[in-house]
Amino acid sequence: MTTDYSGPLRLGLWGRFRLVDADGRSFAPKSAKAQALVAMVATSETGSRGRLWLQKKLWANSERDRASVSLRQALSEVRRALGPARDVLVADRRSVSLDLSAIEVVPREGDQEFLEGIGLGDRDHVLAKWLDRERSGATVTIPEVSLAAPVSRPVQRPDMPPKIIFYTSGSDGQTQLIEDIFVDCVVRSLREAMTVDIHLASDKPPLGNTFRVGVQAYTVEGAKIGIRARISHGMDESLIWAGMTSTQLHGAPPVEDLEIVSLGNQLIDALADALTLKVDQAQDVRDANLLIRMAVRRIFQMRPEALTEADAMLVKAQEIAPRGLAAAWRSQLRVIQEVERHNTRSDTLAEEARELSALAMELEPLNSMVLAAVANTRLVLDEDVGGCNELARKSVGLNPSNPLAWDSLSTAKLYAGEIGEAHALAVRAQRISAGSPFGFWWDFGRCLTAA
Repeated sequence: MTTDYSGPLRLGLWGRFRLVDADGRSFAPKSAKAQALVAMVATSETGSRGRLWLQKKLWANSERDRASVSLRQALSEVRRALGPARDVLVADRRSVSLDLSAIEVVPREGDQEFLEGIGLGDRDHVLAKWLDRERSGATVTIPEVSLAAPVSRPVQRPDMPPKIIFYTSGSDGQTQLIEDIFVDCVVRSLREAMTVDIHLASDKPPLGNTFRVGVQAYTVEGAKIGIRARISHGMDESLIWAGMTSTQLHGAPPVEDLEIVSLGNQLIDALADALTLKVDQAQDVRDANLLIRMAVRRIFQMRPEALTEADAMLVKAQEIAPRGLAAAWRSQLRVIQEVERHNTRSDTLAEEARELSALAMELEPLNSMVLAAVANTRLVLDEDVGGCNELARKSVGLNPSNPLAWDSLSTAKLYAGEIGEAHALAVRAQRISAGSPFGFWWDFGRCLTAA
């Protein structure tokens, strides 16, 4: 075991969760699930719990494969928090253990509550039941898991994801085809970026949390085609956003025309902004979509404190709804910390980024946003130009409407010495992201390749 800390560690489970060394330095993980994981293992008589037991307690509502991924992510977080003391945590294919000879569990004082203030999601009923038993002084030997909600924590219906309904109004075969292809491209990008409930046209009246997206293609003189799109919300169908563009027809539907792709990305940004409207901070947010959106806004601020806030939001989003996208953005965040040489970056930054990239690819290997972020990680932290180029090409192939994919491919070409192609790709990324709140990022890419 390494000795770069003053042992033994002191673990406080009564009151606020604490894990400190003899000098008072904190080694505590930040997320609620990681803290609960440590507590569950520490309260075992043997200092060990089975992986399946932990998965059923901590992620009872997840499928087994997803719960297994979530457990691995929580273990990685605990190891990173432990740093030089990481050897006190031992995990193999069957169990997770703590070296209790190196950890002193602090006894309860007064009327302290077990794991006071630990944040639970609305669906964490099994974990809540375990906490109730510990707080009531019950034995640490836990019976078989029951999926019934405890009486003290009634089942609450989680907030339903926003419903988005697309309407088209093609007057002939050509315009209908163009409308359908445009909607297909927008839906693909929406599903990559958010967890949403998407439907095509319906005669049912709109509900309170329903967004209606109307798409209309029209022909104009001179063999041109135009597209008009608008977003309305709620039962009163209040107008949220509207935009339009036109382009020259050259036979085939203009599915890759830069102006039309840009209109689709503007529509997506408008929808995402509508979802985050009037949300100023993430303290009480329980929606993974909002947390990821707010985190991305902070990431592109590039400031050390903003990146720290973004990382915490993404951890919270991952706890609510495990997705590769959140892990990918956390990896991208660490790339920015490394490039900007922020003082807040951790000593294990490269290792963290690689673990997050692996998790992101495991969860969403066909998400172009994930592939683009992982490509950037491979390039900056591993100096793997070939790997970056391969991942970026796959990202572009999965979603040609994603400006981050083109930007990643542009960077790969730049590092490979293909300056002309790198600049052309950067220009494309900039044009299809016109109107984006992160426009400076695409402008920077274009300037970098033009130098």
